[in-house]
Amino acid sequence: MNAPPDLAAGSSIIINANIFIYAFDGRSQQCRALLTRCASEAVVGITTAEVINEVCHRLMLAEAVAKGALPRPSAASLKRKPQVVRRLEQYWSRVVAIFDLNIIVLPLDEARIRRAHEIRAIYGLLTNDSLLVAAALEFEIDSIATRDDDFDRVAQLRIYKPSDVF
Repeated sequence: MNAPPDLAAGSSIIINANIFIYAFDGRSQQCRALLTRCASEAVVGITTAEVINEVCHRLMLAEAVAKGALPRPSAASLKRKPQVVRRLEQYWSRVVAIFDLNIIVLPLDEARIRRAHEIRAIYGLLTNDSLLVAAALEFEIDSIATRDDDFDRVAQLRIYKPSDVF
């Protein structure tokens, strides 16, 4: 990352879904370190309900692939296999772990949905990304942790990207 360790104690940072995924999958020590700083309240970690849902979805698909139920992550394929979905369990324990990290989860509301539309029109972001930017702007959070280059277009945000993802 452009080193979130340089975030001053007490600073706020909004966290995108890929940061949780890389930390949970052990693909980035930098992402794990950021979440540890949030858990210890050295920095204020903030995310949104939509991000939690995205993490849940991606972890569910990854678990189905890991268990051999799917050849590759595909929501359409998993949707046709409700018996597989019923047997998936590991993804949920990882999602629940987010709630134990002292990370603030912002709820979605109509005002943010409307603001996100304006952000999509300005920056060309997709829906979930525009909702995350809308949350950051609404709560005056100027830092975001993400691996997604699309956020580079948002001048109001200081972007922290993990550099150690494998």
